[in-house]
Amino acid sequence: MTDTEVVIQGGGTAALATALGLARGGLAVTLLDGAEYAGTGAGDGSAGPALPSLLDLAGERVLQNLGAWPRIRAQAIDTLALEDAGSGRHLTLSASEIGERRLGHVVEAGALSRTLREVLDALPGTRRLPGAAVDAYTVCRRGVTVQLSDGRQLSARVLVGADGPASGLRRLAGLGWRRAGHGQEVVIAQVRTRRAPGATLHQRLQGDAPLTLLPSAAGECTALWAVPRGRVQGLCEADEAAFAQRLGAAGGELLGPVEAVSSRRAATLQRGHAERYTGQRLALVGDAADTGHPLGGQAVSLALLDAATLAESLLEARDAGRDPGGTGPLRRYERRRWGDRQRMQTGLDALLWALSTQHGPLPPLRGLALRTLDASAPLRRGCLRTLLSGGHGPDLPALARGPRL
Repeated sequence: MTDTEVVIQGGGTAALATALGLARGGLAVTLLDGAEYAGTGAGDGSAGPALPSLLDLAGERVLQNLGAWPRIRAQAIDTLALEDAGSGRHLTLSASEIGERRLGHVVEAGALSRTLREVLDALPGTRRLPGAAVDAYTVCRRGVTVQLSDGRQLSARVLVGADGPASGLRRLAGLGWRRAGHGQEVVIAQVRTRRAPGATLHQRLQGDAPLTLLPSAAGECTALWAVPRGRVQGLCEADEAAFAQRLGAAGGELLGPVEAVSSRRAATLQRGHAERYTGQRLALVGDAADTGHPLGGQAVSLALLDAATLAESLLEARDAGRDPGGTGPLRRYERRRWGDRQRMQTGLDALLWALSTQHGPLPPLRGLALRTLDASAPLRRGCLRTLLSGGHGPDLPALARGPRL
């Protein structure tokens, strides 16, 4: 029998950030990173470019406070350029308008997990068990006994599931999963356009096929093109010249014609969430708890906030002499994160619906809204402050708070 305080299943950003937050607070952590799912931003093993991580300032602060940010190479975003093809209106928002240096960062797929793993491995009181996963567990009054797939057994006070949308721990705990499809897939392509993106994130809204161009290294872009499922096969099978022409037409005047396509692939857009984020001595974080539309760009930052909030709840209970795995600390974590995630996703779903509708009164109303926003400095500043906060509520964990960045 090997004792630890917290067992975390998962090998990606959410799992590693949770482990780091707890270990820096003095709890003994064992990470089981043998599950197939490697976490948000780690890629899925498919050929072609992986989905990069789009990080807001709250997520950046978490990484700074965990000691990982100085090691991460990231592309800063200081401007958002938006075009609504339905109304013909444009809007450009810059962080400098409110005295900030950036709106966020684009981070190469897998970079967060690699860096967090390096930082975790250098900490005392932590260990990783590659190739191990939870086969079964039993809960008692003082803790939980975990049976691993390699035959070992662990005793702990808390279990954390950070093993993705198909979480094995969530299934073992009997927590339901509600799934809702978006009816779309996203074509991810690494491209070079006539005009370099600089530090600007470009978006063109055009009905059911919105296009996002994320700046990446060497002046290239990562194109995220959400299309109805009936169109994705043709786009992936088209030759490079034909695909470049279609993508360039979809991009309009954003960055000019597409001159080269280095790689591309398709990924399914899937929305789902656990019916609860906690069970007996168990908590879910990251995609094991909730997945949203990836074009909203909040998956990684939300996972980091899950990790920071759970660590704060467990450490506060420990410092107060209470059981970290008790019902109170876990329910507190669930209340704080459920509201933030549902508020974010409801707002994003409504926004995507409003921006994708091309009939009736919505296109001219969108045009009016963009024109009003463009002409009003107070409204622009309010919009920018919302972007900079990631839309999160006021109850941010301590790891996500700090000075201006």
